[in-house]
Amino acid sequence: MENSIIKKPIIKLLYNSKDCSEDFSKYISSLSFQDFEDEQSDELTISLNDEDGYFSSLWYPEKGDKLTCNIIYGNDNFSCGVLTIDDNNFDFSTSGDRVEIKALATSINAPVRTKKVVNHTGKTLNEIASSIGKSHGFKVSGNSGDIKVGTIIQKNESDIAFLKRISREYGYIFNIKDGFLTFIKLEELENQDALFDIYKKDFSSLRLNDTSSKMYGKCKISYFDSKAKKLRTYTAQGNPQLSDTLVLHSRCQSLQEAQRKATSALKNAHKEIKGSISLNEPLNNFIAGVNFNIFNIGKFEGKYHIKTSKRNVDESGYRVEGDIELCI
Repeated sequence: MENSIIKKPIIKLLYNSKDCSEDFSKYISSLSFQDFEDEQSDELTISLNDEDGYFSSLWYPEKGDKLTCNIIYGNDNFSCGVLTIDDNNFDFSTSGDRVEIKALATSINAPVRTKKVVNHTGKTLNEIASSIGKSHGFKVSGNSGDIKVGTIIQKNESDIAFLKRISREYGYIFNIKDGFLTFIKLEELENQDALFDIYKKDFSSLRLNDTSSKMYGKCKISYFDSKAKKLRTYTAQGNPQLSDTLVLHSRCQSLQEAQRKATSALKNAHKEIKGSISLNEPLNNFIAGVNFNIFNIGKFEGKYHIKTSKRNVDESGYRVEGDIELCI
């Protein structure tokens, strides 16, 4: 009987475009990369022993320096992209000095985080996202935010926090990655075909939570009818078998805006099955924003959407896991 070939992950690192893989390899104790579908920047964390004192002196990882990371596993090569060093933690002890380097997939600089008050009037959602993105030098992709929202006030919020709030309120996803700001309807992502299939034999653990107690039969919201010059109520229908009504206390400037907010609120409330999964073997295409099918799990079979994924490399091997939710 032939011995099976044991695959071991190889970490390829570039520091400010210079290959440092060999220099770093003897010091790396673990590496994790987490990518997010929305709001947060992808994050790389590298833990190293600093027995020779290089990382606290000659090789000190300066904030703003660039890291490029690839995880090679057999014939698969997963790229974490180009990341910017954002935070360093040093631990000096008798058991050995250690350093933890954290890098973000985009440079979330001070202007993006600065709180401000801005009155956004007479714009569509996409125009607001484009204006914010371009002001920080990001290329903007996605043109589905065509709803004109009247007036939205950025209430002493950073641009990141503001985009996060309006995207959730109107059922959109925004993400900043590799110099791009993407603003797109969540339902467009969830309606995409499943990219791959997973069976019970393919995962080491799967935890799912059914939150159906939070579901509503309908959602009511008020909007201003400009033609009739009066306030009207719009009702979005959810599950007809449920009697509870979700009432939103934010007024809208148009029927279209009311429809979008009410539909989004119902959809967010009806995320009834969500959880986490850990795979037996790493998959390159298990990334945030992708859909896949799960089989052999009874009534929970179906198409799932990946919200976040995480890759861990340490002395025990290479593991891929993530947060998922059932597509509605």
